[in-house]
Amino acid sequence: MINNYILESLKLNNPKNLIEFENVLREISQKIILYALAQTSFFKNVAFYGGTCLRIFHNLDRFSENLDFQVISEDYKLDFNQYMTKCINVLESYGLKSIVYSKSDYDIGEVRRRYIKISYYDLASEYFGGISMNKEKLVSIKIEVSTKYIPGARYEMKLLNSPMFSNIYCFDFGSLFAGKLNALLTRNWRERTKGRDYFDYMFYLSHDVKFNLEYLKNKLKYSLEKNTSNYTIDSIKELLKLKFEESDFGSIKDDIIPFINANYTIDNIDKNMFINSIDYLKCE
Repeated sequence: MINNYILESLKLNNPKNLIEFENVLREISQKIILYALAQTSFFKNVAFYGGTCLRIFHNLDRFSENLDFQVISEDYKLDFNQYMTKCINVLESYGLKSIVYSKSDYDIGEVRRRYIKISYYDLASEYFGGISMNKEKLVSIKIEVSTKYIPGARYEMKLLNSPMFSNIYCFDFGSLFAGKLNALLTRNWRERTKGRDYFDYMFYLSHDVKFNLEYLKNKLKYSLEKNTSNYTIDSIKELLKLKFEESDFGSIKDDIIPFINANYTIDNIDKNMFINSIDYLKCE
């Protein structure tokens, strides 16, 4: 049986079609997963970061697919399974039939991952009063934990207010921005630009966030495998200018569109805007 919290949350967000419905359900489920993890020892050892953290706690105006975490000490050994069991139990207590999907290589390397997949035909049918769709279709949420500790970040406790009040240990705003700048400068995302990095970059600037320079230098040192101790804000600005000059802004827009509301305008996104934006970049 579907919990009233799920139905009321859907009505509050008022999705008009199946794509919007999936985005809203994914976000509701992300919050339930965070609430479940907060009931365990999970946040004693890791911190929440990334686009979903930015959306939930800083009102980023786009949807986000993943739940991203990073360890906060050198010696922590992650055991994913105990936490995933808790997540499934809590999701199902809200009437969301869920499974954990994993493969052997998901526990190899720096980033450990799991997928939680949620069946939603019955819920969509109830919400829309009947619907034509594949009954086996699932909403998928990727959960990733980076097991590589990189020093220099700062953290803060944020209060999740839905589905129930919960304390979530997060990267602070300036460290989140530093992580996004690292992704923007170093990410190699197949043959297509990850436009969400560019969208989020402008979000930070529009909120006058100062990035954590020390943490960014440490991230770049690890990502680029070179000495970055002498990097300054001017060095970062030069790297960004080169990045923006070579970026395909048509591809950037194509990547952003599925994650924003239909009434959001991105026509003004272009190379000149991003190059000019560099003047507004500030560090702590």
